[in-house]
Amino acid sequence: MNLALVDDVESDLQMLRSLLTEYCSEQHVNLSLSLFLSGEQFLADYRPGRFDAVFLDNLMEGLSGMDTARRLRKTDAAIPVIFITTEKSYALEGYTVQALDYILKPVTMERLGMLMNRLITQQMARHVLEIKENRMTRHVYLDDVLYVRSTGHFLEIQTTLGIIKPYMTLEYFLSMLRELGEYGESALGLRFQNCCRGYVVCLDHVTSFNSSEFTMADGNSVPISRPKYKEMKEAYASYLFRKTRNGAD
Repeated sequence: MNLALVDDVESDLQMLRSLLTEYCSEQHVNLSLSLFLSGEQFLADYRPGRFDAVFLDNLMEGLSGMDTARRLRKTDAAIPVIFITTEKSYALEGYTVQALDYILKPVTMERLGMLMNRLITQQMARHVLEIKENRMTRHVYLDDVLYVRSTGHFLEIQTTLGIIKPYMTLEYFLSMLRELGEYGESALGLRFQNCCRGYVVCLDHVTSFNSSEFTMADGNSVPISRPKYKEMKEAYASYLFRKTRNGAD
């Protein structure tokens, strides 16, 4: 696992690193840690897809953990965010940035272990697509797909790590999503939606939308056809409700 730890208190940062290292050693999990002493330092170094999760101290000088998370969500809507804090009162505010969890200081191994078990289970459950590009098979995490554009017999699959261009029709790609339970013509709560002729969007990575387009976390736009606007509006509302409900559970 590749984790980012952000805390302006050096001793707290080192303590968290020590606990995570101990846990991963006991569980035989390969671990890579990147430590940052401010939200500004973390954001300057961040790029989508680099980390599996980020641990944020909420009360930092300069950019707070919450403000750091808000800026992070503008470029990455999917990365798990875990707040480390001394204040329980921030838990409700965390829903605005879709925080995975809150851990109170001082962090205990028991509490951290419960969270890490959850993270590892989520990572193992991620769907993987096998896609051939230029006679090579690539394994792509479905969570990393932002949107897909058809260009005839080829697709442009925009992921958090770049564009993949397989020789594949959009209908075949949609059939792969159907098999994984990630796409359906009438299942409004599902995250993948055929929003326009030749386009499929992943709602995980949408930051906003209007009557003509979705704005994505990478700054690009995906068109919404006029006949599909009402359907997409309902689909996005259903998706957000489902995601919030699952998070509350």
